[in-house]
Amino acid sequence: MRALLRSSAPAGRFDVAVVGGGPAGATAARLLAGSGRSVVLIDPGRRMVDRLEILSPSAADVVDGLQLDRLLSEPAVARLCAGIRRRWTSRHLEQEDFARQHGRCGFVVDRAVFDRRLQALAVAAGAIGMRGRLVDVGSGRQGFELLVDTGAAAVALSASLVIDASGRPAAAARRLGGRRVLSELLTARRDMLDRPDLPSQDAVWLDVDGHDGSWNYSVLGPDGRREGWSVHRGDQRRQVRGHAVNASAAVLTQPAGNGWIAIGDAALAFDPIASQGLFTALSSAMICAGAIASEGSVTRSVASTYSACVMATFEYSERGRGEIYRALRSDRA
Repeated sequence: MRALLRSSAPAGRFDVAVVGGGPAGATAARLLAGSGRSVVLIDPGRRMVDRLEILSPSAADVVDGLQLDRLLSEPAVARLCAGIRRRWTSRHLEQEDFARQHGRCGFVVDRAVFDRRLQALAVAAGAIGMRGRLVDVGSGRQGFELLVDTGAAAVALSASLVIDASGRPAAAARRLGGRRVLSELLTARRDMLDRPDLPSQDAVWLDVDGHDGSWNYSVLGPDGRREGWSVHRGDQRRQVRGHAVNASAAVLTQPAGNGWIAIGDAALAFDPIASQGLFTALSSAMICAGAIASEGSVTRSVASTYSACVMATFEYSERGRGEIYRALRSDRA
């Protein structure tokens, strides 16, 4: 992102301001810029997400629709994931073979490389990248007024539409009326990071092990890097050494309003056990861009329908997650 975003702020008014340059924001910016709208993509550019994530075969239609097949075939970006091997309440190994169940493999994605490629695609489509942190946003006479701290100055921008893709903080949506509801506070901690394997495109497995009411997983990435993570209840980011991130399940009660919409983790964030983060980022960006192209804006009707779908998706995911954690607790007993 540092190489793509301008350190100085672009002047003027935009059709769309996208806050956040991760997969959701970069994808929405690319689609809307490609449709002829003037788009500014705002991101601090200070902290690149540097971890491996799973993109399951359930995302196949979204990947095809966004024409990301070639990108995911790049050896530096992703590696094929053959499936998931789990050990839950019994020590018996359960195996979910993606190819047999879905007809194709998933991917282990290197987020740092993937994000940079998506940002480059957005800029190539015509989006203007801006390095800065959103300080404030509010409704104006002709849309929205945004105040962005570029490090050198506070810059005011205006846009007809605002897309919040800022991740879990939901920096724009919470200022525009969205309220964050936490389902459960969780911390994901990286317990293992090494390179035991040469870079390869051979398919690998995601290994998951649940015990004592918590769970951990490990996987090999496209560069031969192996990561192991453990997920625990509560906020342990200050207590543990090494890399730890917020993994809480949370949702915005109002993820869209007249002229604005939240996508990706800004709208709904999942426990990593669901492996839904990347799929949600890409699919919600696609839905957002499609709605804007169809209706011309985020109308009240669009906002109402989208909000209902976000809540229904989150509630469905939480029911499934609850069943898994109940099984883990019974294993402990």
